[in-house]
Amino acid sequence: MSGLKEASPSIWKNGMFVRMFAAYSVSIMGNYFDMMALMILFGYVWKAEPMLIALIPVAIALPQALLSQFTGVLADKVDKVKLMMVSDLLTALLTLLLLAALHPGWALFIIAMRSVANVVHFPAQQGLIKQVVAEEHLLKAVSLNGMVMQLSKIIAPLLGGLIVSAASPQVCILMNAAAFSLSALILLNMLKQKRLESSRSLPEKPVPGEQKLTFWQSWRQGWAVIAQSRILWISFLTSSVGILFIQMIDVQYTTWLRETAPDRPEVMGWLFAASGFGAVVMMMFLNRFERLRGYGWLLGGSLVCIGAGFGGVGLLRSGFSVPLLLVYGTILGIGVALYSIGFPYIIQKHTSPDTVSRVSGISNSIASLCVVVAPPIGGLLVQMLGAGPVFVSVGALCTAIGILAIVFQKLLWREAAADFHTRLDQSS
Repeated sequence: MSGLKEASPSIWKNGMFVRMFAAYSVSIMGNYFDMMALMILFGYVWKAEPMLIALIPVAIALPQALLSQFTGVLADKVDKVKLMMVSDLLTALLTLLLLAALHPGWALFIIAMRSVANVVHFPAQQGLIKQVVAEEHLLKAVSLNGMVMQLSKIIAPLLGGLIVSAASPQVCILMNAAAFSLSALILLNMLKQKRLESSRSLPEKPVPGEQKLTFWQSWRQGWAVIAQSRILWISFLTSSVGILFIQMIDVQYTTWLRETAPDRPEVMGWLFAASGFGAVVMMMFLNRFERLRGYGWLLGGSLVCIGAGFGGVGLLRSGFSVPLLLVYGTILGIGVALYSIGFPYIIQKHTSPDTVSRVSGISNSIASLCVVVAPPIGGLLVQMLGAGPVFVSVGALCTAIGILAIVFQKLLWREAAADFHTRLDQSS
């Protein structure tokens, strides 16, 4: 990969990043068309129970929880572009198979298999960003990826709602398969360009006496990087606690809006769009900076906004005002933006190029484990207590955790700069 990471006046002059960004943009847009279709299929077509709806994120997250930290090791050792391309092709094929599902049980099985195929994508992408993007453009790269994700949340639900009304949810699923196929083609072009640039540069010579780590040694080193960095493990702990509470009710929007607006399935798309709008506005603000400080404001502020948004949604009643729903969605989006930019940025800044995929894989594994554990608990609580009270209670917990993170951020996120750079040198 020598010669790929070069400082440039603008990130848009970095051809490798542009290709990677294009592939990501296409696939994430298709992914949200797919998610919109699945929620409508389960909630409005199949009339699935809350516990069955809660299994959707479990089917997605369980393979991620079990495999991400190990695929992160793989991504640090082999060609990341090739891994992402193969992953996208398999995801497209399994998405086509999803069109044949006639029952929620079969759909959940195919969703899980698709997640297995896609598990390598995130750690490989995070590692590739570190390799092809200059240090001063890391925040911009992370924020651009975040912005396209949130724009997808705006565009896909609105267009998806129109497509579902005019045709069927299966059309949105087909669009996702096409999007991942196009992403794979873009990555194929990127792979050819990378090989061309590598052929023009001098081959890398092995360092005399250097010993390659085994797979398990590399895996343990990824955990050691986190354990030895106060900034990393505090950030992991804060985000994991927040994700655990958030995922308890995140998929229960369908249950609550089905109860408060039974004849208006489109309001779910409006809520997602409002969340995407709030996130994009915040990301555009963060994109103005070259680096970020005050990690307590990033992660703690994220939980405060998400908690306020959840609590507000839980206070809605039948006949609620749509503008009020949009306000709560926007607040949620601001919180999502702070997390979506803040946490990946912290990982990029506080890891070395040869460990970032492993640390990213571990973060994805922990987050996915929260997604596996939390939704069934949330589904059970919703069945016992009702969606509204659970939304309000979880929102209050998220807000409280966020406030604590902000108040005690100087104590929680302190770390000597010299120690950090020493660890980076040792891990390189």
